[in-house]
Amino acid sequence: MLNFRIQEQSVIASLEGTRRINGMISEMVKSEIIDFIEKSGKQVVLDLNGVSFVDTQGFSALKAIAELAKANERLFSLANCSDDVLELVELVEMRESFSIGKN
Repeated sequence: MLNFRIQEQSVIASLEGTRRINGMISEMVKSEIIDFIEKSGKQVVLDLNGVSFVDTQGFSALKAIAELAKANERLFSLANCSDDVLELVELVEMRESFSIGKN
């Protein structure tokens, strides 16, 4: 479900086969991205192209990733966020938790 493209300075993670980050996949997303942060030493960008919904468990996983990245002096950012996801980020007051890029 997660695909990774390794570039010089970063790892681009993208979701396939889902439009949601919810309780069903949030732990998998968290563990796989954290594994890349710890092993690669690179910054990680989560490409949310096509994702239209993130639930509280999804945001909890994303926040845990961001906190671990910061503790390891790495950047974790979200890219290609839809208006719906940006609205949810604002709603749960997590705008300051991530570096975020819109479509």
